Amino acid sequence: MPFLKEIDWIISCAYSPDGTSLAVGLRDRGRINIYDTSSWTTTRTFQGHQRFIHSIVYSPTGHQLLSGSDDKTARLWDCENGLCIFVLEGHTDQVWTVAFSPSGKQVASAGGDKTVRLWDVQTGANLFVLTSHAGWIHSISYSPDGHEVVSVGEDGMIRIFDTQTGQQGVVWASQIEIMRSVAYSPGGLEFAVGHDNGEIQLYDTTTRKTMRKWKAHGRAVVGVKFSPNSQWIATCSRDNTVKVWNAATGSVLSVFAGHGGCVYQVAFSPHGLQLASCSWDETIRLWDLSSLGTGMDMEGGYDPLLSVLFSPDGRAIFCVTELGAVRQYDVVSGESGLEIVCGNNPVKCLAISPDGCRIASVGTDDRVVTVWDIGTGQVDVILRGHTERVKTMAFSVDSRWIATGSNDKTVQLWNAHSGILDCVLEGHTLAVACVAFSPDSRSILSGSWDGTLRIWDLDNRESRVVADADGDIGDWTISTSPDGLKGASGSFISNYIKLWDLESGQLQQTLEHDGPSRCFKFSPCGQWLGVSLSRSVWLWNFVAETSAEGGGGGGGGEWKCLVRIRDIFGSFNNIAWKPDTLEFGIGCASGFLQLWRLVETPSLSNAWSAQLVWSVGNPVLVASDAVFADAVGLTSVNQQLLTQRCKGALT
Repeated sequence: MPFLKEIDWIISCAYSPDGTSLAVGLRDRGRINIYDTSSWTTTRTFQGHQRFIHSIVYSPTGHQLLSGSDDKTARLWDCENGLCIFVLEGHTDQVWTVAFSPSGKQVASAGGDKTVRLWDVQTGANLFVLTSHAGWIHSISYSPDGHEVVSVGEDGMIRIFDTQTGQQGVVWASQIEIMRSVAYSPGGLEFAVGHDNGEIQLYDTTTRKTMRKWKAHGRAVVGVKFSPNSQWIATCSRDNTVKVWNAATGSVLSVFAGHGGCVYQVAFSPHGLQLASCSWDETIRLWDLSSLGTGMDMEGGYDPLLSVLFSPDGRAIFCVTELGAVRQYDVVSGESGLEIVCGNNPVKCLAISPDGCRIASVGTDDRVVTVWDIGTGQVDVILRGHTERVKTMAFSVDSRWIATGSNDKTVQLWNAHSGILDCVLEGHTLAVACVAFSPDSRSILSGSWDGTLRIWDLDNRESRVVADADGDIGDWTISTSPDGLKGASGSFISNYIKLWDLESGQLQQTLEHDGPSRCFKFSPCGQWLGVSLSRSVWLWNFVAETSAEGGGGGGGGEWKCLVRIRDIFGSFNNIAWKPDTLEFGIGCASGFLQLWRLVETPSLSNAWSAQLVWSVGNPVLVASDAVFADAVGLTSVNQQLLTQRCKGALT
């Protein structure tokens, strides 16, 4: 599937009316890049916004471009010279959505300040401020005749305003509350609304009644667009997919999978035979609609993986999916086994006891932990005590105890057999992100978003801070290997991982990456740290110092990145190490699971490589520094894209 690569999240895209240009709005410093659709090269960059570009749209003539940004402004641009004509100021919060009227004489903007604002294109004057919404406004759309503008958002209300008087007209409540997107059909007979629960609803513009509705996605419908002939509806979602529907029947025509993250917007080309989609995976994908129905049908198997863990004996690997299923795979073959059933509730968090007899899960009520007997599938005990979401769980080494960490800032200790709450450990000032038992089960270690890692003595119930990441808000992971306790902390926004010696409480080393980490885990031996980024995995190893005579050093050394797995499409949500080995599993937002093995090169010092053992799900092939030659059977679009993205010539 052809795509264009950018350097940051792409939140908006739009074709020019003549189809010769595609504009894309980036998170990176508020830039707008303009692509020539004949060569797929960047021809111009509009720079002026200070923060994210949330929405862009061309004027009906194609001579102007309108953009809305996180910097609380909308901007009108001259497409010929790239200059900003007007900065439309007045919003007091983020501008989420913008629209051009069909006449090109008026534009609309709306967003976080709960207002819709109408502006005069000739003067930049603010004509009307429409203040009826009670929550953020996510999307607006002009009727084809330009007389009305419809707006939807957080308050669950659909509101239609008269664009000439600024008066509110029809108002009605949605039964599904939060709405993410809205679009009039080109014929003006209906408009479509995308909902937070994944449903699409079509409304008759004459009767103001629902014509039809259907479940379109597993997560929120972030973008919705009609084709130029009104026959198709394209939708995109936080479930990372793009879908095209028959507008008359609501039946799906094609499902396009390939994005590795939330898809923010879709745009039909003017001739209606191509669809562009943009995502926070930093790509714009182009879909050929000339033969709808041949797209990848992922209805049965696509589901992003949230967490991955191995069984204690290392024979099976378990995956918790975004829809709450728990899948298991044979570690040797990669073959799928029966799904683990944890009642009727979708699973959000999972832990397995070291003896392999029990499994603990967090379901729909994420304050409650249920402990199941793996052999019988029956509930053993239910743990109720947290007042907010349980984020992390761990069994003690002897499987007698369960520690749980929560958004309520507490760690709680439970008897795994009776379900009795033994104690509530208080001291963290923000959510607890990670818990682990010491090897002797006499203490608990907990890492928190408050930037600290604490150790709790279970004999006297007292705690002390053993690592302090200077208040960085982030995640933690803990190694309890025989060679000593270690901790690693990472901020949500920085490119650094900090390594801590938990015996001394000293910062051992800071590891720098080329992007923020998604997750990171120590190997069972404590000598490796796997760090997953947006599209790569970095494997760090503790390399001990050697003496001048070639012997071992006195315990010193440093962590070095010895292996990097690159060009894996999509972001990784979790990484897990197989017990007592150097094999690890990674689960991706694109829905695939991979098992990798670290292999040392005996003839070279500190030379390691990673071998893919197996992969299941929905992998997407990506190649670096490729040369394509003698290609046949490619469409003109694919030829142009391959020429633009690859080295060498196509013949």
